[in-house]
Amino acid sequence: MESICFETILIIDDTPDNLRLLAFALTQKGYHVSIATSGAMALARIEDIMPDLILLDIRMPSMDGYEVCHELKNNPLTRTIPVLFISAIHETTDKVRAFGLGGADFITKPIQLEETLARIEHQLQIRRLQRQLEEQNIQLHQEVAQRRQAEQTLEQLNAELEQRVRDRTTQLELAYNFAATLQRISDHVRSSLDERQILQTAVQELAQTLGVENCNAGLYDLNQQTSTVSYEYTVTATTFQGRVLQMNNFAEGYRQLLQGQYFQFCSLFPHPLRGRVTLLTCPIIDNEAVLGDLWLVSESNHTFNQQDVWLVQQVANQCAIALRQARLFQSAQAQVQELEKLNHLKDDFLSTISHELRTPMSNIRLATQMLEIVLRRSKLFGEEDASRYFKILNDECEREIHLINDLLDLSRLDSGTEPLLPTTANLEDWIPCVAESFEERTRIQQQTLQLEMAADLCPFTTDFSYLERILTELLQNACKYTPAGGTIIVSAQPTESGVTLKVCNSGIEIPASELAKIFDKFYRVPTNDPWKHGGTGLGLALVKKRVEQLSGTISVLSENGQITFTVEIPQMSI
Repeated sequence: MESICFETILIIDDTPDNLRLLAFALTQKGYHVSIATSGAMALARIEDIMPDLILLDIRMPSMDGYEVCHELKNNPLTRTIPVLFISAIHETTDKVRAFGLGGADFITKPIQLEETLARIEHQLQIRRLQRQLEEQNIQLHQEVAQRRQAEQTLEQLNAELEQRVRDRTTQLELAYNFAATLQRISDHVRSSLDERQILQTAVQELAQTLGVENCNAGLYDLNQQTSTVSYEYTVTATTFQGRVLQMNNFAEGYRQLLQGQYFQFCSLFPHPLRGRVTLLTCPIIDNEAVLGDLWLVSESNHTFNQQDVWLVQQVANQCAIALRQARLFQSAQAQVQELEKLNHLKDDFLSTISHELRTPMSNIRLATQMLEIVLRRSKLFGEEDASRYFKILNDECEREIHLINDLLDLSRLDSGTEPLLPTTANLEDWIPCVAESFEERTRIQQQTLQLEMAADLCPFTTDFSYLERILTELLQNACKYTPAGGTIIVSAQPTESGVTLKVCNSGIEIPASELAKIFDKFYRVPTNDPWKHGGTGLGLALVKKRVEQLSGTISVLSENGQITFTVEIPQMSI
């Protein structure tokens, strides 16, 4: 039988022949052999040798094998070394005693080498397996310990991760709530142009969101170096609304605020009204100046965290934007009101002047006509210069009277006091009658006048005195600005609610930038008047007013070398 490793075997025997025989045989098998001739010698050397197996003779002087085995089994270092007893004794009691002391096997003398070697190899194999099992157990224990440590580490990491997730979730929820609060406040603030509503909303929302006792907004007067607590939300009986604070009394704090910096502090000594509190203040500042501030007051043991500060800063920024817009709006409204006032004064002035001028101009026209009659009777009117001068006088008189009449018409239309008198007529008959008065003029100016009437026009009800003035003015403009060889088209189409009239003339365009002004009072189209007819600048303004009086709309389009006015008039009921 071949040995698979070089184990050490200790032979304890007081008989030299036995020692030599066993040592030779074991050495031949490849084992390392140590010998001891007594039990005392073996016990003295055992911890140095630490054999893999011990062959122990029972009968030895001074200390027999039983005693040696007892000592070996009581030593923790040698307890597991297998001991094979060797003895000539055949008594069962001796064998039982040997096994009782922890012996692994019992070899009877005389020694049979083959059997002895087999028993030795068998015990060594058991020893190897035990060691392997012990190593595996140790490794298993180590793996279990490592697994347990890994599990503990994993549990700790999971706990830390769960805590981080909870913390992060809390942060995200808080950030979401703050963002939602900021969005809600911003929507309320931006939707209003009322300074009072803007700041009252801001202080109330901030106080309720952050759970503070008091939140107020102060507005600055930098010239007077004062801050007035203008808006406040509080859950206590103490109020500061309406108080005017002198900045010099808290110079260090207001210096920071005027530099656009926030700060928070806790009062060291109780305030006579609010006691010991924690305060956070943030400036309301835009690109131009510091407009005011927001103050938040809480219990003395409360601390505003960075998210609180961020929310207050963002709300303050929104307030600054909204306040600036509100003030610009208020300024614009004041200007609009002032302009409306001036416009009313102007309209009143023009109406008054028109009334005052109408009678003198009528008298001048009558006097001119009478003078012309007298001169003709005296045969003094034949002079060419006199005839030309009288024509100029008559033309200018008619022009001024026309202007005065237009101004009076505008005044009446603006006042809305002139009642409508609806009647019913067939447009396919009515429109040609209106256009007929322009046929001679277009012929002289070498223009073409075309009428395009839809076949399905129905009887139409409206105030035709208004509609006639509208169509006449549009045709006069078309004749005025259409060059020789141009075309003027008047069309009518029925609609679900009424009728659409269009007056289109070719040969001219109006710049797009001027179209929005074309219906303004006293506006003149910036283009050449080929026929030098002139005008008052009130014609299209009157047209729009009359269209609106008829509950209609008017628009203008200028493209491809032509201008088109579109008038949509609804059917009226009688």
